[in-house]
Amino acid sequence: MSVSETNSRYLIVAAWGAMILGMGILLTELATGILNRTLWWPFMWLAYLFMLLTSVWGMKTLLELQGQSEWERNDHLPLRNKSRKNSPAKNLWKLPIEGQMYLLMAIIMLLGALFGKTNTLMLIFALMAGPFIVNGGVSFAMTRRLQIQRHLPERIMAGETVSIDICLENRKRILSCCLVTVEDRIIGPREMLNGKLIFAQVPARQSRTGRYQARFVQRGRYRLGPTRIVSRFPLGIVERGRQMETYDDLLVYPRIGHIATWWKRRISDGQESSRTAQGRSGAHQDEFHRIREYRPGDELRSIHWKTTARRNELMVREYRQNRDRRLLLILDLWTKDAKAGQDIFNRETVENAASLAATIGWGHIQECGPQQLDFVCFGAERTEWIRGSRTDQMHGWLDQLALAEPGKIFSPANIQEEILQRQSGTTRCVLLTTRKEKDYRLVTSTGATESIISQNVMIVEATPEKTAEFFQLETTS
Repeated sequence: MSVSETNSRYLIVAAWGAMILGMGILLTELATGILNRTLWWPFMWLAYLFMLLTSVWGMKTLLELQGQSEWERNDHLPLRNKSRKNSPAKNLWKLPIEGQMYLLMAIIMLLGALFGKTNTLMLIFALMAGPFIVNGGVSFAMTRRLQIQRHLPERIMAGETVSIDICLENRKRILSCCLVTVEDRIIGPREMLNGKLIFAQVPARQSRTGRYQARFVQRGRYRLGPTRIVSRFPLGIVERGRQMETYDDLLVYPRIGHIATWWKRRISDGQESSRTAQGRSGAHQDEFHRIREYRPGDELRSIHWKTTARRNELMVREYRQNRDRRLLLILDLWTKDAKAGQDIFNRETVENAASLAATIGWGHIQECGPQQLDFVCFGAERTEWIRGSRTDQMHGWLDQLALAEPGKIFSPANIQEEILQRQSGTTRCVLLTTRKEKDYRLVTSTGATESIISQNVMIVEATPEKTAEFFQLETTS
C-alpha cells in the first residue's frame, strides 16, 4: 500500500469522525439543551460554531475524496494501450469554495431556526436549500449521456508541442449541455500534465470538437486518461460530473540534434583525425548532394563562393554518403545503481546519449536507408533493431530508444562480444556509452593498457561536456 493511499484512509476516518461528532453533539444539544444551561452564552455560541465547522469540514472532505479517489488511484496503474474504453463511467461530486460558503450559510440559518425557534430563519433555509439541490441535479443532467473521443499522433519528438483534439458528443435527445469542462490527465515516465477544455454549449444529438496543447519534455511512453467531464451549471455552487475510462498512449522519441560535419566524417571515413578534408568525387566515395546554408562546424573549404556571392550569405557544398556504408550503432546506458538514473546528472547523461544515438541513426537512415543500420541498446535490458527493410519498421529502433532505461547488468565484455559477432570489414561501429572510455581498457601483465574493444570501433563518451564540441540539440520554442 502506498503512502498516499494510507494518508487517504486516515483522512476518510478523520472526516467521518468529525462529521459524526459535530452533528451528534448538535442533535444532543437540540434534544436536551445541556450546553444552554451550563455554559455562559459567548462560550455556548463558540461551541455551536466549532461543532458546525467540524461537521462541514467532515462533509466537505468526504465529498472531495469520493470524487478524487478514482482519479488518483489510476496514477499507479501501468501504462496501457487504449484499454478499458468500455468500462462504466464513475459519478463525481465536488463542492467548490462557493458551494462551501453557500452550504455554511444555509446550515447557520438552520441552526438559528432550530435553537432560536424562528420560522423566518427556517423559511430562509428552505429557500437556500432549494437552489442547492436543483443545482446538483441540473449539473448531473448536463454530464449524462456524453461520449468523448481523443485524436492525437502516435509518436512525437521530445520538446515538441502537440495539439490534442477532444470530440465531445451529446447523445441526449432534447437537452443541450451547457458550460461543460473536460479535464484530461496525462501521466508520463517522470512528469504529469493536465489538459483542460471548456465547451460553452453542445446541442442535443450533436458534437463539438475542442483542442488543447501540451509540451512533452521527457522521452518515453505517456498515458492519456482517465478523462473527467464536469459541470457547475447553472449556479456554480455544486460540481457534478463523470469520469470516463478512456485511455490513449503517446510515444515520445528523444530529441534530434545537429552534428558537426567534421565529426560526421569520422564516422563515415573511420578516422580519428577530426577535421581532415578529403576529396569527394567518384562512385565509391561521397557524392555531391546539394548546396545549403552554412552551419557552425562546417569546413571553410566546403564554401561555394559563387553561390555565396550571388545570395549574399555563406553557402556550402553538402555531400551524401555512399549508400553501401553499413553502420552498427551500439548504445550503452550503464549506471552504477539501478536507481541512480533518477539522479539529475546521470539522467542528463542518459538523455544526451539517447538524443545523440537518435541523431546519428536517423541521419544515417536518411543518407543510406534503413537496410544499412543495425542498432543494439544495452540498459535495463538488451534490445536490438537489425537491418530494417520495410517502411512500417522504420520507427522500430526509435521506439526502443524512447523506452530505453539505464541499468547495470551488462559489462564491457558483453558489448565486446556483441561487436565481434556483428562487425565486418564493411561495417563501421559507433559505441555511445555513459561509462568512461578507460572502462573499456585493461591493464596487461607488462603494465601497459590496451582496449578490450576493437581498434576500428569509435567509442564516444556521451556526457554533455564531452559531446558539446560537435553535438547540439535543436532549440524548441
